[in-house]
Amino acid sequence: MSSATEFMAGFTGSKVLSGTSANTGKFRGFIVNDDAVVSAILDENGSSILSSLGLSGVTLRSGAFISVSEDKTITSITLTSGSVIAYTV
Repeated sequence: MSSATEFMAGFTGSKVLSGTSANTGKFRGFIVNDDAVVSAILDENGSSILSSLGLSGVTLRSGAFISVSEDKTITSITLTSGSVIAYTV
């Protein structure tokens, strides 16, 4: 796994996510590109982490940064609207 410094600098890679289909991969976090609503977000076990991240029914404003702990991985993000830039593991 990469270091926290590499992750924060974006050296681990990134992917722009938009649309309303599930976007899959291995992500440590994301920055909101255009105001976004996340309808589903799953961890490495396929479990929903939407509520534990406080994202249920929330409109995230452009520039918001959301990350998971070092021992977690986001494997799927579904948006209702907007776009995010997800940082890969």
